[in-house]
Amino acid sequence: MSFFLENFWAWIILAAFVFFIGYAIFVNDKKNLTLFVTIIATAVILVGGIALERYIETDREAIKRTLKEISAAIKADDLTKVKSYTAPDAEKLRGVATAGMAQAKLSVVHFGNVEIKINDSTVPTTAELRFIVSFRGQAKGNTFFGDSELFDRYRFTAIFEKHGDRWLATDDVLFDDRFPLKYSNTAPVF
Repeated sequence: MSFFLENFWAWIILAAFVFFIGYAIFVNDKKNLTLFVTIIATAVILVGGIALERYIETDREAIKRTLKEISAAIKADDLTKVKSYTAPDAEKLRGVATAGMAQAKLSVVHFGNVEIKINDSTVPTTAELRFIVSFRGQAKGNTFFGDSELFDRYRFTAIFEKHGDRWLATDDVLFDDRFPLKYSNTAPVF
């Protein structure tokens, strides 16, 4: 079902299929009522299906929206908002966010090649995300990033949990080996 709620092309193809079947029946029986019913059915499927696709947000779409919101919060240098996208028990991840945002002001944060696997059998529902993050920004002073403009791409694997209608990042994050911030038992290290 989520396929139809995430792909408006599926509704266009379904509507075209219904139209061609109805038109084939019309060509065979030559009744105007058949053509009228075919046009109405095609329009209902097309408009109704695209409306469903646009207005019902699936978990995948909610996760992608969350990633965009996280990106906007990082670009705005809003640490409080960034932390609001972490699960209640994700202390290590909040520490990494605090350390990273203290070191650099990022002007571009882009999540690309996002792969999402949702696991509905867990409580709360979880999703494994694999993605590449592209960063561009300016280091704040002389830091581990250096003292100039920075640009890099890192690969991440992260587990998000669904809390109510929000998807929140957990401490279960695998960082790219090149990423300068790492977890320790209590806080990020450089």
